[in-house]
Amino acid sequence: MNRGQALALLLSVLAVETTQAVWADTRAPVTTPSTTIGILAVNNGQELLVEINGQGRTLRLSCIQAPRIQQQPWAKAAKEALAKEATIGSQWQFQLRARDVHGRLVGTLKRGDRDLVEPLLREGQVFAYDGFLGRCDDLPYAAWQSEARARGVGIWSVQNGITRPWDLRERTPVEEQLAP
Repeated sequence: MNRGQALALLLSVLAVETTQAVWADTRAPVTTPSTTIGILAVNNGQELLVEINGQGRTLRLSCIQAPRIQQQPWAKAAKEALAKEATIGSQWQFQLRARDVHGRLVGTLKRGDRDLVEPLLREGQVFAYDGFLGRCDDLPYAAWQSEARARGVGIWSVQNGITRPWDLRERTPVEEQLAP
């Protein structure tokens, strides 16, 4: 075996091992330790300002997508539903699942076995969405969303549901000013 063949073999082995490690990682339940956080504010239907370790941080709830601001009245309803569940000053257990490109913490909030987003999904206020993380198959979010869809509540009260927020292209402020 020449040097080029050896290098090709090594790279193919590494590619397989990396693929297997990534695959295993996306299938394994998230097991990071939880931290107690306090709710400071609700920014929208999927994002909170929280106090964690004495600091104010923005937290994006993982594996859901709320309607965008231009999707009224759905965006307002999602924010109100989240505010009803995550009241200012309430304490929750936060489990970190990722950090995003905006510096936000991304994770789940629970009290005991109760997941904060369960009522939001079951009442059709938000979408189950794994496109953000791609690591949501260990959570029952799709099943809770299916219940809301079957009952035709919230975002599912419109035939086939409202336009998916991830299908809407956000406009920049300049584009907004130039729009007819």
